[in-house]
Amino acid sequence: MYKHLGAIALIIATLGMWLISYPYLPNDLPMHWGTDGSVTWSAPKSIGVLINMGLLILIYVMFVWIPKLDPKRKGYLLQSRAYRVVIYATMLLLVFVNVLVVVQSLGMDWNVEIIVPLAVGALFIVMGNYMQAVKSNWLMGIRTPWTLSSEKVWQKTNRLGSRLFILAGLSFFIIPFIDLNIAVYFIIIGALLIALILTVYSYVIYRQEQKEEYQ
Repeated sequence: MYKHLGAIALIIATLGMWLISYPYLPNDLPMHWGTDGSVTWSAPKSIGVLINMGLLILIYVMFVWIPKLDPKRKGYLLQSRAYRVVIYATMLLLVFVNVLVVVQSLGMDWNVEIIVPLAVGALFIVMGNYMQAVKSNWLMGIRTPWTLSSEKVWQKTNRLGSRLFILAGLSFFIIPFIDLNIAVYFIIIGALLIALILTVYSYVIYRQEQKEEYQ
């Protein structure tokens, strides 16, 4: 139970923030922003609170429940420090989004187009830093048919994936300073390129391992 205390504290603190600020919030809350920081979608106050709090709670429940479905290492991830760090990093990002909605609704401009890419970049760096520490499983890490078939391929591919995720996280720090239209293509192409590199790399390493075994 003590492992859940930090997450429960974050959820309660976020709920407390909503309860305190609720009477002062406008009838409509910003829920989504464009690349230029303008609000592109808003929702009624009660719905906005439910969506933001509901997402925070749902994500944590999923993080705790899904590892139990892993037939390869049932429950292993819940004992992994790396997995717990990723849980809290993700939750902190969602808490930040809740805070952002509140402060923006109260008229305080936090330059969303700058802060959000920095926060997402930080999450990528944290995930990348701990990715290489996770043992083979079906739920977290670089999962291809070849990484799941070999512990050695898993380790090498996730080590490379760790570096690429950190690099991707650092690249988010320059997004606020480049043309917004270019930034969208930059993110999409970067994500596809990382996926392609890791897929091909895992296959090549697996084939090399197979050749060594038959020699």
